[in-house]
Amino acid sequence: MNSFRDRADAVSWSDILKSEEPHFIPLPGGFEEKCTQFQKLMILKVLRDEKLIYGIKEFVKKELGHKYIESPPFDLPGAYNDSQNTTPIIFVLSPGADPITYLLGLAKSKGMDQRLKIISLGQGQGRIAEKLIEGGHRNGDWVCLQNCHLSVSWMPELEKIQERQDEATMNPDYRLWLTSMPDRNFPVPVLQSGIKITNEPPKGLKANLKGTFNDITPEDYESCTKPKEYKKLLFALAYFHASILERRKYGAIGWNIAYEWMNSDLITSKTQLKMYLDEQPDIPYAALNYIVAEVNYGGRVTDDKDVRTIKALLKRNFCAEIMNDNYKLSKLEHYYAPTDGKLEDTKAYLNNLPLEDDPEVFGLHPNANIAFE
Repeated sequence: MNSFRDRADAVSWSDILKSEEPHFIPLPGGFEEKCTQFQKLMILKVLRDEKLIYGIKEFVKKELGHKYIESPPFDLPGAYNDSQNTTPIIFVLSPGADPITYLLGLAKSKGMDQRLKIISLGQGQGRIAEKLIEGGHRNGDWVCLQNCHLSVSWMPELEKIQERQDEATMNPDYRLWLTSMPDRNFPVPVLQSGIKITNEPPKGLKANLKGTFNDITPEDYESCTKPKEYKKLLFALAYFHASILERRKYGAIGWNIAYEWMNSDLITSKTQLKMYLDEQPDIPYAALNYIVAEVNYGGRVTDDKDVRTIKALLKRNFCAEIMNDNYKLSKLEHYYAPTDGKLEDTKAYLNNLPLEDDPEVFGLHPNANIAFE
C-alpha cells in the first residue's frame, strides 16, 4: 500500500492501469526485482484482469520458452509413423478445420493416393464401409470413414469390427482413418485404442499466416508464369483469409453471424488465383474480387452487411496498389506483402510479426478489444 501512496510510484502504477500493454511495464517500488514472474502475474490479475491472458503468455514465454506460446504445425506424418494396421487414427473435428486435404497429401507422399478409399457415413452407408474395411485388411488400402457422428446406429458394428481384427491376417499397409465431431455415442474402446488428432484453426493472424505458408511447397510458390504477381496476391489472399477468421473473436463487431469458413475455401481461391494469372495477359482484379469474396467465401455469407464487409476487406487486398512494395495491408507498419523472393524469405518475415493482434489489423477500431477482453 505504501508504494501506491508514494507519489513517484503512483505515476508508474497509474501507467499500468491505463496502458494497452500493462504486462510489459516494470513494476514500481522495487517490486520488479522482489517478485517472481508468477507473483507479477497475480498483481496483473488484481490490477488489469482483462489483460491476464496476455500476461500468462508472457509468463510462459519467460519460464518455458517462446515455442510454447505459438501453435505447432499440424504433424499428420508424425501421427502416421506412430500408428500400425490395428490402430485407428481419429480426427476430432472442430469448426473451420478440414483434415482431408492433409490426408490426401500424406497419401500422395506415401504412394497410397490410388489406394485411399473415402466414404462419408450416413444412412445406408454402413454396409459399404464394412466392405471397404474388409478390402483394406486384405489389400492394404487406406480407408477413411468421414463424419462418424452422423452414423451413431452403426458405431457398435465398427466396435465389433475392431475387436475381431487379427493383426496376423491383416496387410501391414492397411490404415483406418476416422473423422468425427465430439460425440458421447462414439465407441469408447475404438477411441481408447486409436490415435486422436485435432487440427483447430490457428489462433491469431501470425499463426494463421504461418500455417498457410507452411502448407505451400517451394515448387508451388515458384510455379506461376507471373511469379511476382502471384506471390504478392497469394500473400494478400492469405492475409484476407486470416483476417476474416480472426474477426469472429470480436463477436457482432466483427461479423453479424459467425461463419465457418474452412481451409478448403483458401485452397480453392489459391488454385483459381494461379489459373487466372497463368491464363490472362493482365491481372483481372475485378474477376478475382468477385470469385473470392462473393462466390468462394461469400457463398456462406447470408447477412447483407457482412456481404458488404467481406467485399470491402478483399478489395483492399486485391488491388493494383498491392504490387508496390510500400503498400500496407493495414494502418500498422508491420503488415505488407513481402517483396518478390523465395518462400523461406516470406516465412522469415512472418516469424517477425507481432504475436498479439491489434484490432487495426482487421480494419477495426482499437476499442473493439474492450468487448473481446
